[in-house]
Amino acid sequence: MKYAMKTIQLIAIAILSLLLFSTSVNAQTKKKSNDAEVTFSVPVDCPSCVKKLESKLPHEKGVKDLRISLEKQTVWFLYASDKTNKENLIKALDKLGYAAKEVTPEKEDKK
Repeated sequence: MKYAMKTIQLIAIAILSLLLFSTSVNAQTKKKSNDAEVTFSVPVDCPSCVKKLESKLPHEKGVKDLRISLEKQTVWFLYASDKTNKENLIKALDKLGYAAKEVTPEKEDKK
């Protein structure tokens, strides 16, 4: 009788654990569906420009990640599309003194 009770308890705990785990995985998957990315051509021509952008842009609403290429003169953003959009990112770059134009994937590959 004791053995059967412990077995039932272990099975119940295992089922609850699986349910909780699958719920958290679903929540993370839904969160990622709001993510978008974009690359802009930006006239960054020195390390201090890169430093300036790296210090200011992560604080823009919705920005999750960014990469700046001094060599290609581009800024890549990963952002939450429910919190910001491409136009807002262009405005943020413009506010810092950098004119930005979106780079399409074809143009980006050719550089």
